[in-house]
Amino acid sequence: MPFFTSSGARAALPHILCYHKVERRLELGVTRLSPRRFARQMERFARHGWRSLTLDQLVAVARGERRAGERELAITFDDAYRGLRDHAFPVLESLGFTATCFVITEFAGRLNRWDVAYGGRRFAHLAWRDIRRWEARGITFASHTATHRRLTWLDAGEVRRELAASRADMRAALGAEPRAVSYPFGAAGARERVLAAEEGYDAGFALAGRWSGDRMAITRLPVYPWALPRPGVGALASLERLGAVAANRCAVGTSLWKAWRERPERGPAIGIEALAGD
Repeated sequence: MPFFTSSGARAALPHILCYHKVERRLELGVTRLSPRRFARQMERFARHGWRSLTLDQLVAVARGERRAGERELAITFDDAYRGLRDHAFPVLESLGFTATCFVITEFAGRLNRWDVAYGGRRFAHLAWRDIRRWEARGITFASHTATHRRLTWLDAGEVRRELAASRADMRAALGAEPRAVSYPFGAAGARERVLAAEEGYDAGFALAGRWSGDRMAITRLPVYPWALPRPGVGALASLERLGAVAANRCAVGTSLWKAWRERPERGPAIGIEALAGD
């Protein structure tokens, strides 16, 4: 039973894409897309007359306050990697597209030491100065919690701290609290959705799955290297979604690794770390 639905009939969501890394450097994981492939996908959408939605417009659809057009889509990025500054945001700007980027606030400007480094490679996250610069140019930034812990594995107090600390960080850095949160690993049950709403979030974003009509659990299509030329669109979209669900299930490995690092005898998971720099 959805908790936060619109009063009218359930609206149909537009296509909502979720990207992670747009990077030249190779890695062993599945969340990286090459800059060339990303640019080609965006160019195809633009060539076929698609228009991107802002976060406010997308939330209005989820609340039943507006209808999504036939060729409207939303472009989102989880983790706020620095490569977006160089390889993704300029492409969007050149095509007249906008996007929403979800920030792991305690890792802004740092390396992704919260994640498993498959192959030993680390990637830097956007610094606050980059976030402010691109916010002024039309990119919306929202919360991906404070440290990217799997919320469904935490007690309620820890979940609240992840959600509240992220809002406080963004208020301090950007002058305003984020309207929405993207749940790490797309993991959120009824408890997490309620807690997010109680902490002041107006919308919550999950990953692959069927949307129930709950604005605190808006589903998206993760875009992986095997994605279609126009992700989520066309005759093979159902197979693409199935592959995305399977890949997202594999992310439990990162959660297990984080849980092992954070066990009490090891002390805090996050120490004083060198800034990634520019």
